[in-house]
Amino acid sequence: MRAGDLIGRPVRDAAGRDLGAIREIRAEATPAANGLPELVVRGVIVGRTRVRLFGYQRHDQRGPRPLITMIRWLHRHSRYVAWEDVDLSGGREVRVRRPFGDLAPLDRL
Repeated sequence: MRAGDLIGRPVRDAAGRDLGAIREIRAEATPAANGLPELVVRGVIVGRTRVRLFGYQRHDQRGPRPLITMIRWLHRHSRYVAWEDVDLSGGREVRVRRPFGDLAPLDRL
């Protein structure tokens, strides 16, 4: 599966609540068996807003305070979903195996 196949897919939680769509994919480089690094998907960011995060969800991010505040406010309902909680078996729609209340807000990452 390619990243472009995931970005923008609609997402619902375990109770059927509309969470918006997959907005970003979180991956990390890990060494493969051949010693070369490979990207392993660790989770996704889901939300309703189309405004990109540009890294402003991180607490160590420096930049214009009004811009940081605005982007964090726009993403106040966005959530991080661990990859093991993502269910892709439902066709185009992605299901999350946990309810919305159990998902981590971006300010807690």
